[in-house]
Amino acid sequence: MQKFLKNIIIFLQNYKIINQISSKNFKIVFFSEHRNYQKYSSILIEAMINEYPNEILYVSTDKNDFIDNKNIKNLFLKNDYIAQFFFLKLKCKNMLTTTIDLGNNILAKSKNVINYIYYFHSPVSTTRVYTNKAFDNYDTILCIGNFQKEEIRRREKIKNIKKKKIIDLGYPYFDYLKNKLDRTKFDKSNNILVAPSWNYNEKNYINEDFSLIIDSLLETGFNVIFRPHPEHFKRSKKFIEDIKNKNLNKNFLFDNENENFSSMQKSISLITDNSGIAIEYSLILKRPVFYYDSLKKTHNSDIDNFNDMFNLEETLKNNFGYIFNYSNIINLGEFISNNIVNFNNTKKDNLDRFLYKNFFNVYKTKAFIKRNINNFIV
Repeated sequence: MQKFLKNIIIFLQNYKIINQISSKNFKIVFFSEHRNYQKYSSILIEAMINEYPNEILYVSTDKNDFIDNKNIKNLFLKNDYIAQFFFLKLKCKNMLTTTIDLGNNILAKSKNVINYIYYFHSPVSTTRVYTNKAFDNYDTILCIGNFQKEEIRRREKIKNIKKKKIIDLGYPYFDYLKNKLDRTKFDKSNNILVAPSWNYNEKNYINEDFSLIIDSLLETGFNVIFRPHPEHFKRSKKFIEDIKNKNLNKNFLFDNENENFSSMQKSISLITDNSGIAIEYSLILKRPVFYYDSLKKTHNSDIDNFNDMFNLEETLKNNFGYIFNYSNIINLGEFISNNIVNFNNTKKDNLDRFLYKNFFNVYKTKAFIKRNINNFIV
């Protein structure tokens, strides 16, 4: 009851400013749940800001998540009550977000928003790791590759739902990474990046065997950088606190930085289970990824309708990755060392072919947005 009353007081304190801003009818509104997601919108914002100065509102539920630019208005939503009120009252022509399940969660649909636009924060297929209705209520989808277009169109046909406008954008975060990464720092460390995904099917939404994986690597002599998924801070708090205690080991680093490119560029390989970072790491850094054979991350209850389709993350994993299981943990260091050599000799040179075959506008998404902005911004 005390927490409820506190939220009501905060809501009333912010009612006036929320009401004023939500009624302004901005041309473009971006919504972000956490500062770690800002990097996925940065290329989009950079491409739009000159076209629409002072017409863009950036909204977040993280007080540290804002755009430092005089031509953009920022708004922080302090709690779920304020957020839900804001989204219901919002008036704008275009809302862009990387939050799935529009209308089924905190992001409620407003009758005064003309065009809800989804852009991706992970370069994966839409059929497995997302819920079955994840994209149903969007008007426009900025797809990263033809495989996503085919998946979305099949969903529309099977469920007989309204066809969305699909834009062949590509994945702006690839452009962002290319611009940020310092290639002079590649291949000069003994660091292993460990970055598990979050999964509804796992206890505490994370596979707790990753604690054993970290210990095995440290005992073998590797340095370990552990980078949680943003969802882990909300859903796996106790496990994350336990992992932080490993900071007592000088060869362990807990990475909670807004950006992940620093940890990516100073590591020689990545260990994950089902995280989309594996795709970014493989295709942009051209380094080996080791996958812990855990529960598949399947959040789509309608997955059987798509089992015959190309799945990007599974294809990349099977052709370019290295899979290990619980029995391999004790000798994980040796397994990694041997397969880093194998990767460089047999797989590395084929990654660019896979990248350009499956993604639109590789390293050219910003220019594409500028040329085609009138095709998806109303």
